[in-house]
Amino acid sequence: MQTMNSSTIKMAIGLLALTGVSSADADIFDQLKGKLKSESKKAIEQNINQKAGDEKPAASNDSQPSSSINLGSGPAKNLTAMTTCSNIKIENVMTGYQGDYTFQDGFKKEERSGFIQRKPGTVSGGCILPSLKSGQLAYMEVDTEAYESLGNSNDWTMQCLRSENPSAGALTESEPKTESIYSVSALSGKDMMLYCGNSEGIEECAEGSNSHRSGEWSKKLKKKGKTMLSVRAFTSTLAPKGGEKLYCQYYNKTHRVSLFALEYIRARN
Repeated sequence: MQTMNSSTIKMAIGLLALTGVSSADADIFDQLKGKLKSESKKAIEQNINQKAGDEKPAASNDSQPSSSINLGSGPAKNLTAMTTCSNIKIENVMTGYQGDYTFQDGFKKEERSGFIQRKPGTVSGGCILPSLKSGQLAYMEVDTEAYESLGNSNDWTMQCLRSENPSAGALTESEPKTESIYSVSALSGKDMMLYCGNSEGIEECAEGSNSHRSGEWSKKLKKKGKTMLSVRAFTSTLAPKGGEKLYCQYYNKTHRVSLFALEYIRARN
């Protein structure tokens, strides 16, 4: 008879030991095994959550820079008192945003950009426009003849100051004019004259290219004897993280009167 080697003997002893374990002992081993699996799973989950927490970026006020700013019911009286309005009536005031809209072209859905989410605006105090949130635009129309009687573009300038510190003077004395509202042509004719059947539900519309639709809007204004102006509340790297309110007026240097004024939130970009 062949003699067993030591490894074979050890294996046989191990098998005998296992077969000798009672059912109660087996239950204990199963419970220990389950507990070890549970604890191991918890440790893995905690490790994953810890890593996710470490990699998550800190919350930033830049994501909603204007959230702490409240426009309230408009600019304070100490600000509007600084503005002398011209006698030119401001009409067809609207606020909204520049963004995408759609229209149907047969079976195909087309997308274009324009002046969307329009809401009618009210002028107060003779020439004070509705206040604007960051990114909003204001559109208006004035009588062309009355507007041109006050001079050309060289006679007009945009003046802005900080609502909370008006005594500091015009912002252009300390920063570039392009960091606050400076243009009155933020919108073009094609932004106003959307495609027919547009998703905004605006019935005054036209077909064709951007230039054609712009031309149609110009014809409409000329027929009414009106000139369009528009401003955008854009962002600036010079604004504080939480944003700030600026008060601006479109000022005529020759006649020392303002066509319009408004307050807006300048957010940080």
